[in-house]
Amino acid sequence: MAESSVNSRVLPHRDDVEKAILGSLLLNPYRFEDIRSLISSEDFYQRQHQLIYRTIEEILDEGRATLDQVVLTDRLLKNGCLDKAGGAGYIAELTTIDALSQNIKSYGEIIRELSLRRKLFSLTTELTQKSFDESLPILDTIDIGNGNISALLMDSRSNVKNDYSSQKVILDVFDEIIRMSEGDMGDESKIATGFTYLDQYTNGGLSPEDYVIIAARPSIGKTAFAISMIMNMFKAKKRVAFFSLEMPAKKIARRMLSIHSKIPASRLAKGTLFGDDEERLTQSADEIHGNGDNIVIVDVPNISLSDLRAQARILNSERRLDCIVIDYIGLISLPSSRFDMPTHERVSTISKGLKSLARELKVPVVVLCQVNRDSEEKTPILSNLRDSGSIEQDADLVCFLHRKRTLSEEEREKSRKNQDGHLITTTKFIVAKNRDGETGEFYISFIDALTAYCDSESQQVEFFDPFKSSEQKGKKSSS
Repeated sequence: MAESSVNSRVLPHRDDVEKAILGSLLLNPYRFEDIRSLISSEDFYQRQHQLIYRTIEEILDEGRATLDQVVLTDRLLKNGCLDKAGGAGYIAELTTIDALSQNIKSYGEIIRELSLRRKLFSLTTELTQKSFDESLPILDTIDIGNGNISALLMDSRSNVKNDYSSQKVILDVFDEIIRMSEGDMGDESKIATGFTYLDQYTNGGLSPEDYVIIAARPSIGKTAFAISMIMNMFKAKKRVAFFSLEMPAKKIARRMLSIHSKIPASRLAKGTLFGDDEERLTQSADEIHGNGDNIVIVDVPNISLSDLRAQARILNSERRLDCIVIDYIGLISLPSSRFDMPTHERVSTISKGLKSLARELKVPVVVLCQVNRDSEEKTPILSNLRDSGSIEQDADLVCFLHRKRTLSEEEREKSRKNQDGHLITTTKFIVAKNRDGETGEFYISFIDALTAYCDSESQQVEFFDPFKSSEQKGKKSSS
């Protein structure tokens, strides 16, 4: 390989170590398993070494021949690349390298570190070039650089190289299915939402890389649902980052205390405590505070997409997040250079950015979304997602909350109350899109006093449809 350099400095590499690895494999092929999880052929600096290593991997994976100098030379010749690999003489020379095969893992770690240094140089060089291109928004340039460096950082911390072969994926999925069929809990990476039927629809909870949309008309309780789900995850000791673009952190915290202590939010807002309220509030505050690191509230109104992605990467690096929740997509901004973009293009760009964030961090990203005005006259459907069809296209799971905003006195009298005497408004939860399962609907309960959602005690409930005439008092239904 022609040596690349900048300012007369050659990129980091060690020819002697690369030769030591190849020579050790020729003399002791069984050592291959010691390093195949550490390095790949692309981690070698010299192209001829990349070619030799890739051919060794090919021979050993076939399992039909014992690797040695003759077998390797013959395979390179048949593949028409012996000369590119240095010729038969070079292959023979590798077997004379003074190296200890028992040290091959240490050699692999050296090669991997040098490969990471070259990748870092390549990324920073590209970023430097982009910084001079004034046609590119600077925040986008920073976001690209941040994402690339973050990906390199995660790769450097991993002891296992990515295996993109279909064989590995098929075996992993097969093993998972067999475990579940035998009564195993299944995929441990699933993050339960704490809502029984939603977890059933999602086969146990949200999956890493899921991009989830929770949508509803204004004032139906999207934020209340998000906070309720976060509190369910908190009880399960999951780590969640909540990007609250609309509501201040103090109001979020007050709602969390209301849900946990079961003291009405209105009383907490006024500081009106009765009976054992103070004791319950103290217990809730102690418990949430004691495990407060599991919930992060990022209170930044109108945060930009690049800033949100950067903050999410930092939080995930520091805490290894289980879930990210964003309230809501309409308040995420783009650089000023894109202010003239049509609304649907802007929302589409943001949606794709959030989808790629979920894929990059391997964390479910739950995003709240408004529905357009057309849905004011009917039950919301996918085409009602506001401003962009891209949201529907990008999302792995799209759900709608549907209920009446305000009940009449007669409807309030007919509605159930929970054990604390709080009025319960039945809400229809619609699973409108589900890449990994079925679509459908079920009922959950909205507790107005706590501004919280919880499982409905029964699916045989009184549901007051917002769009039925007053003569139709509601209907009993099951799902």
